[in-house]
Amino acid sequence: MPLQPNLPFSFEDLPEDMALLQKALRATLAGLPGLQDPGREQRILNLACGRADETGVLAEVFGSQAGALEIVGTDIRAPEIEEANKRWNTREDCDVQTRFHVEDGRRFLDSLSSNDRFDLTFMRHQNFWNDPALWGRMFDGALRQLSDDGLFVITSYFDREHELACKKLEKLGAVKVAEYRNPLSRALADGKGKSIDRHIAIFRRQRAS
Repeated sequence: MPLQPNLPFSFEDLPEDMALLQKALRATLAGLPGLQDPGREQRILNLACGRADETGVLAEVFGSQAGALEIVGTDIRAPEIEEANKRWNTREDCDVQTRFHVEDGRRFLDSLSSNDRFDLTFMRHQNFWNDPALWGRMFDGALRQLSDDGLFVITSYFDREHELACKKLEKLGAVKVAEYRNPLSRALADGKGKSIDRHIAIFRRQRAS
């Protein structure tokens, strides 16, 4: 479902990064056919979303066949959320609705009812190794709010960071259904072995037997 930004991106590299992210997500999903139910309402949660630059990509990749699409983002950084709301605000009569909240992701998840489910939860450049206890709680809450057939998607900057995050999610009962090492990932100078959306992994909740 196309969603065009109301404002230009803040950095010149971002349009190309978003194009590469879209390509990498499609490659990751290639082995998971029949994910979308055409015409059904879809809900996407973007945790620790920052400026939510990837909103248009999420709408296109995961909501292209939805009858209606809601994208909800949350981050503790107020300036970034203000920018996200300006860039991605949609009209009330639009089939795509967006809303972004200044809120700690863990507290946001804790505030949701058990019936408040999402078809996709996305965490771009998750930072598990920075605070394993905090991010582990966020992983757990995100899995809890997934719909029965929902997907939990993470991307990572580093190899080791990605490995640790995946191990934690599997320990929480998530089942990895796809993984992709992005060969076009753009290298960054502020960390050895660091690059944009270097790894992608997709999980589902473990189904009750």
